[in-house]
Parts: sequence; structure tokens; C-alpha cells
Amino acid sequence: MADPSPRRKLAVILVTDVVGFSSMMEENEDQTLKNLKACRKIIEGLVDEHHGSIFNTAGDSVLAEFQSAVEAVICGSEFQNTIKERNNSIPEEEQMEFRIGINMGDVVIEGDNLYGEGVNVAARLEALAQPGGVCLSKNVYDMIHKKTNFFYFMILGSKQLKTQFCMQLMLHLMVPLKENSQNPHLKKSLQLRNLLRLLFFRLQT
Repeated sequence: MADPSPRRKLAVILVTDVVGFSSMMEENEDQTLKNLKACRKIIEGLVDEHHGSIFNTAGDSVLAEFQSAVEAVICGSEFQNTIKERNNSIPEEEQMEFRIGINMGDVVIEGDNLYGEGVNVAARLEALAQPGGVCLSKNVYDMIHKKTNFFYFMILGSKQLKTQFCMQLMLHLMVPLKENSQNPHLKKSLQLRNLLRLLFFRLQT
């Protein structure tokens, strides 16, 4: 009897890991694991708050699934801002930086885990993100850019990644314009302080 076809579904995948984790482990393993545990609590709480679920935590990575692209992007952005605030209030040896990649695509369900191109693309985008930044696929951008006024997007250029075509974007994460539009100096300060780099990703046809 032939094996049944694998179960598949469409999902929004968020992938994050620590910048320079291997070097940190070499320098101070105990402190690095303590720091990672503290940051894991932050991302776990935010994923749950935004109706996502974590399906893999290999090494320093966290892979989470969302049904909503908007929720995934807000979760990723809030995590990066929370980490920045944490870093500003603790000694350097306790600080960590993260990269995040977010993609929407087809995934294969294997028990409690997810596999497939949807996950692989999110992982590639994460690797291209700037420290403290987020990389979005084109289909995620298409889903969110008209549904929230918390983000600014600016296309900066293009970049080839293996068989994929990437458009590089810049994201300004800021409070809604109506709240600070009367103060251009505050507006500019918020834009600069919260500047994130993303990649605008499109699969080749």
C-alpha cells in the first residue's frame, strides 16, 4: 500500500536566531545560555500574544507559525524593539541581538513540526536580515502594507539570492503618524531610532 501523501498547509513562518551565538558560547557558555533563556521568554510571550505557535527551537533558533501575516510582522517588530530596550538597560555581557525572517508559503506537516519551502525561505531571509532587523518576503509585504499604519517601506535596490530574486527594502517602525505628526523632530528621531532593514522577496517564475 502506497504511503499517504504528506499533509500540507499555507502558513506564515517567522524564523529568528542570535547574532554571533557561536562566538558568545566560546567566550562564556553559562552566561550565553542564561541570556538566551531570558530572550526566549520574551519571544515565547509575544508569539502567544499574537496567536502564533512555536514549532521548533533548535539551538539558538526559534521557528514560529502564524495564521496572520500582520500578527507575525507585529510580533517580530515588537520582539526587536523589546530586545533593544533590554540591551539598553543591562551590561554588555548580557546583551543579545537577533535577526528575523518572515515568509508565507506552503509547508509540510510532520507531527508537531513543519518543513518545506515555506520554512526554508524564511530561514534564508533571516540569514540576510541586519542585526536587530527583519526580512519580509514579497507576499508578506503585500499582505500587510495596506493593513497597518505602523510601518514605512522604501525599496532600496535588488539582490540575487541563489534561485530567488530579492528586492531590498527599508522599514521604519514608528508610532502611528497621527500621534507625532505635529512634532517633526520627534518623528525623525523615532524613524532613525527604529530603522530596520528588510528584504522584499519574490520567487522566480
